[in-house]
Amino acid sequence: MDNVVSLSAALIALALMYVYQRFGKNEPIVAGIAFPRALHVPFLGVAHQLATLTGMERLYVDAIDADGMVSFRLMTVPCVAVTRPDHVRQVLCATSYRNPIPIIDSHIKRLVGSKALPILMHEEWKGHRRLVSRAFHWQNLVNMVPAMASVAAACTDALLEKDGTFEALSLLQLSALDTIGLTGFGCNLHALRNGSNPLLRAFTFLQEETNRRCFKDAHNPASHLTWLPTPSNLRYRREAQIARSTLATLIANRVLTHRTGGVVHHDLLEAMLDAAADDGDAMTPEVLADNVLTFFFAGADSTSTGMAYAMYLLATHPAVQDKAVAEINSVLGRDGELTYDAVQKLPYTSAVLTEALRLYTPVPVIQRNLETDLTLGKHVIPAGTLVAVPIWFVNRLPRNWGPDAAEFKPERHLDAADDDNLAAKDRAYRFTTFSGGPRNCVGMRFAILEATILLVSVLRRCILTRQKDAPSVHPNNIGLTLKPEQGIWLEVAPRAA
Repeated sequence: MDNVVSLSAALIALALMYVYQRFGKNEPIVAGIAFPRALHVPFLGVAHQLATLTGMERLYVDAIDADGMVSFRLMTVPCVAVTRPDHVRQVLCATSYRNPIPIIDSHIKRLVGSKALPILMHEEWKGHRRLVSRAFHWQNLVNMVPAMASVAAACTDALLEKDGTFEALSLLQLSALDTIGLTGFGCNLHALRNGSNPLLRAFTFLQEETNRRCFKDAHNPASHLTWLPTPSNLRYRREAQIARSTLATLIANRVLTHRTGGVVHHDLLEAMLDAAADDGDAMTPEVLADNVLTFFFAGADSTSTGMAYAMYLLATHPAVQDKAVAEINSVLGRDGELTYDAVQKLPYTSAVLTEALRLYTPVPVIQRNLETDLTLGKHVIPAGTLVAVPIWFVNRLPRNWGPDAAEFKPERHLDAADDDNLAAKDRAYRFTTFSGGPRNCVGMRFAILEATILLVSVLRRCILTRQKDAPSVHPNNIGLTLKPEQGIWLEVAPRAA
């Protein structure tokens, strides 16, 4: 009996040793690239560091080597992070493939569907990307400007009604929802007015619940047992049914009018139908719905967050605010019509937004998974490696931007010639808020146009300031987008005519 027990114990010990050696041991990924053992724990690797910006800074700033690289393990996945613009360019242009993270991927698919552009890979992604890119063509954006401008005016009205201290992020989220509703699928959600629209409530709940399950409560098994009849799961199904059924009706009606040459709508749904018709490729209702939902969820959250930070920076830098207002007045005056062409004549105002998005990118990190070996400098990164591009830190590192990298300085985006010794082809990749390469943000031009129109509308009529004792706006906890835990509190007053 004792021999059997001893043999069993030995076999268990051997099995545990194998599991540890195979999955729990943290060994360097690529010889010569920094590997911070102290940040790793068995089996999890550095997963615990990636829950906050503070933890990410330990990995992506403190631990990088002279080449701006660091290697690490995420669970059992071998990873390398790059922060130099030339390396970022090579990675983002080498592959558009992203191996899904199972826990997060399952929730994102439930939110936007399996045919959404961010979910697709390889040839299927290329075909859908081509059609969606054409839907965001500048000629289509021109036709969306009136809807953007009307929502921007309504948002400015709502701001002036505050006449004092207000929380900017929550108000701008409502504004973004109204804009996306009108320009995405021709539906006025009236979020700024009262927020009682059932579709709006469904969208808001689904997004917040997905963020909770993916990040805030990711370690709770109940977050991932979506088949259980829990109150949150039951409500998720109800709200998803409201969103999907409403979109299905909108899409069915739009497809019918598109075929019969009925009323022309100036929104993304119409533009996708036009692009598909021109390409001879009929997009199914499922594909249309999944991509409209993606546009809604991704666009509304990231745009409102970026705009809130832009307003915060202007409130705390009055000289920059005055300079932007002077440019707007010189081009538009106080009552000139806000058009697509007018927006193109506001380089400084555009630089203000770009600089705000550099300092406060809504998405902190992106990834690519190598399908073939990739040479970066003297290192060969093997196929199968996850390569991380930590946008937040690439955008802020002094080695990429100079000693004033932490300062809000819109002028840095207006200088045609730089003395930073970066090649022209690499310079664009030190600003990666919209990603880069073939898989860059397909809605980038839309987002910049929407934000510029809103910023112009606000600055023409409002003076933004901020109290010195207002809560910190620096985000830390990681979610679908980076947001300050206490919001962004500003003060507004009417601007004199």
